Amino acid sequence: MSEKGTKFTVRCTVFLAGLFVLALGVVFMMQAKLGVASWDVLHIGLTHLTALSMGTWIQIIGILMIWITCVLDRKWPRIGSVLNIVLIGYFVNWLLALDIVPAVELLWARILMLVFGIVLMGFGAGMYVASNIGAGPRDGLTLLLAERSGWSIRLVRTILEGTALLLGWLATGPVSVGTFVSVLMVGPVMQASLRFWRKQMEKLAAAAAS
Repeated sequence: MSEKGTKFTVRCTVFLAGLFVLALGVVFMMQAKLGVASWDVLHIGLTHLTALSMGTWIQIIGILMIWITCVLDRKWPRIGSVLNIVLIGYFVNWLLALDIVPAVELLWARILMLVFGIVLMGFGAGMYVASNIGAGPRDGLTLLLAERSGWSIRLVRTILEGTALLLGWLATGPVSVGTFVSVLMVGPVMQASLRFWRKQMEKLAAAAAS
């Protein structure tokens, strides 16, 4: 395999692994039953109103956001961004069907599952972003709206997250302490993961070139 092909294979592997780790974190948070991340409050709330699965709603909402971004930006989406949301939804459905993350009753065990799930989500997000194959739909829409409105990225992201949380709560999604803990923890974990995986990608690229 050529050097270019080796680098691309490594990037794809990190991308897929990151999506799977993030999906596993989502399932851990769900099974902890102490609240889920704001967008998952919406996804789960919509499952209560329809016959569609959690993973399917992840895909529908994500593709809708990609479509909005494309219409506003007048550009075709990157294939990696579409794969991003489709695969996360698939992985979540697959993990839930396998039932490999059991629900527990003891509070201390549920707290551990919650924290572990948040760490997995942040770590996985850092992995797939570091691969530079395809950002998540929320990232693209946040950046575009911030550019068009002149508002800060933080403000736009807060509005999007708050809207998702409100709609999810109205749809009886699971809002609890874990929802607010995830708001505080996912970002720092993702930042640390992104820094780590960018360094690893550089090392892997150097190794492939040697």
